Amino acid sequence: MKFCFAAILFFISSVLLSQKATKIDSLKKLGRDSLIKLAVQKLNEPGFDASAYDRVTVKATTTSLEVDFDLSVRFYKSGMCYYDNVFVSLIGGNSGNSIQGDCKEPKYYKLSEEQKKKVEFVFKSINKSDEVGHIPNNKINKGTTMKITEKLTHYYVEVSSWSTYSHYEVDKVTGKISQAGHKHYARSGDEKPDYEEVE
Repeated sequence: MKFCFAAILFFISSVLLSQKATKIDSLKKLGRDSLIKLAVQKLNEPGFDASAYDRVTVKATTTSLEVDFDLSVRFYKSGMCYYDNVFVSLIGGNSGNSIQGDCKEPKYYKLSEEQKKKVEFVFKSINKSDEVGHIPNNKINKGTTMKITEKLTHYYVEVSSWSTYSHYEVDKVTGKISQAGHKHYARSGDEKPDYEEVE
């Protein structure tokens, strides 16, 4: 009796998984841009601006399809609180977000013009210096994130990737870089995602 019940459960779950995989394959054919639009519609948040998130990834596995809105550069100062990552499940999985800062009602990420200028100042300072390397076209490599925290006299910059963590200060007036430090992680090989990226 137990074997019969287990066999029926296995059959039902196999059918459901097959139907889910078929639905995922069907949606994938719509293409990345259409799936991003579907995710924004499903999120249905008036304050959300998808263009404010410069890393948008459509992730597919055999059981889920998700659109991930993320940031390569996170600007932060005391009192700021925002969603730095928003993920929307189209099939399977969960939707949610992560928060930068500490508050009860975070907002969706959108830098003011003044904050954008501060980020540009940091990039300009980095690219003028030989201390920490250059960032061509101010574009952070895929798999790497930068956090810029505004302090009273400087910006504290943290750059993190699969293999390296770096930090340094950028003087708010002169742009001079100081207090640089680096740490390499003892990892072998490359980080391999457990999903297919839909184009």
